[in-house]
Amino acid sequence: MDKKVAESAKRKGKWLRPGCMTFTVIYGLCLIAIYIAGTPPKQTKDFTGRTAWEFTVAAFTTDNSIDGVTYRVLNLEYLNSRELDLTDLTFLLPEREVFINVGDLHNAEILEDHGEWQLVAFYYSNTRTSTSIYRAYQDRIEPVSYKITSHVGQVIGAFYLFIPALLLSIIVTAIINWRARRAIKTEDD
Repeated sequence: MDKKVAESAKRKGKWLRPGCMTFTVIYGLCLIAIYIAGTPPKQTKDFTGRTAWEFTVAAFTTDNSIDGVTYRVLNLEYLNSRELDLTDLTFLLPEREVFINVGDLHNAEILEDHGEWQLVAFYYSNTRTSTSIYRAYQDRIEPVSYKITSHVGQVIGAFYLFIPALLLSIIVTAIINWRARRAIKTEDD
């Protein structure tokens, strides 16, 4: 009987302390949920409104500049507005992959080349990362799909979820400790 009392006294101060791991798991699940909820599905039909503003394409013109080739980044809304003179521009890329340095990170890659047209993937990265896929012709483009992979709102949401995740992990840890203490008490009886 004395042995049981000694074991009970040893265990009394050693509760289960899953706080840090509980917070990590809960916050990780919150981050996954905010990524899934905050990333819209791929657009394949409606290229109007905000999608037209964010859908970016690469165009280039050859002139007598230092490099010989000038790349431009245009959005679909601007192309559809007809305010742009397309006579000196072409949408067919001269190289398999083009990196455009205009303050943001842009990369255009030819996925398929059919001679008179190319299937191009344009990767945009700044406050959002997105992929615009389109058929490029000499004088026009046809949008195929648009997908946002991440945006600054997800980072802001991650900051806002920190405190609720912390409070939830404290509650879960308290419940786990309460159940552990209760199991120790019933074991001692």
